[in-house]
Amino acid sequence: MLVNQSLFDLNRVSQNRNSQSDSSPRDVTPGEKNLAQNGIATQSTTSGAKSADRAIDGGKDFSTSSSTCAATSWDHNPWWRLDLQSAHLLNTVVVTYRDDSFPGTSRLIQVLFGNSQQIYGDPICTVISSDQAAFTITYSCGTLEGRYVTIRTWWDSLSVCEVEVYETDYKKRSFMKLAFNSSADLTDPTVTDQVLKEYDINECSLQLTSALSVRGITNVTLSWSQTPEEELIENGE
Repeated sequence: MLVNQSLFDLNRVSQNRNSQSDSSPRDVTPGEKNLAQNGIATQSTTSGAKSADRAIDGGKDFSTSSSTCAATSWDHNPWWRLDLQSAHLLNTVVVTYRDDSFPGTSRLIQVLFGNSQQIYGDPICTVISSDQAAFTITYSCGTLEGRYVTIRTWWDSLSVCEVEVYETDYKKRSFMKLAFNSSADLTDPTVTDQVLKEYDINECSLQLTSALSVRGITNVTLSWSQTPEEELIENGE
C-alpha cells in the first residue's frame, strides 16, 4: 500500500503587541507597559537611603531633595544597573536625571544595553532626544536583544530619578519542517489551505502556541512558506 507523506516548511509569524517590520525608535504610546517596573535594580554604592530601586518607583521628581531618586556615594566610575529578568528587544530607554546631574549628561553619562553580566560589557545606546525642562534623555539601543540596562558615568557620583524601558514592536519569522501522512493532493492550494486550518486547531498547534506563550510570544499565525513536496513511502504490509 502506498501512503503519501508530505514534507512542508511552515512559516510561523510571531507578533509582539502591534507588530512592525522594523525596530527603529518610535514615540512611546501613553499607557504602554514600562518594563523597568518589573526589573531588579542595583548600583555600585548607595548614598544614604537613596537605593537603586527608587529609580524604578514611578516617581519623576528630579529636584536635589527628591526622595524618589537613586544615588550612589562618591565613587570611582559609579554605575546603576537594571536586570529585566529576561531578554527583550528594546525600542527606547528614557532616563530622568537629578537636576544637579543633568548638565553634560549626554557627554559624561552612558547607557548600555545587552546580555553581558559584566558591568561595562554591553554596547552603548545612542542619545536620540533631550528634554532639558524635564531633565530627561531618551536613548535608542538599536536592534539588539538583551537583559541588562546599565547607566555609568565618569563623575564621582551618579543620581538617577527614573528609568523607563519600552520594548520594540516587532515581527519575527521562524520556520519549521514537519512531516505527516496524507492521501490528499497537496499540490492543490485549496487543499493545502484546508490542511493548515485543520492543523491550526488540532492538539499539535495547541502544544506549539502553549510552548511559545511561556516564552512571552503570543498572537501566533501559521502560514505556508512554500508548496508542500510529496514523498511516496511503501508500506511493508
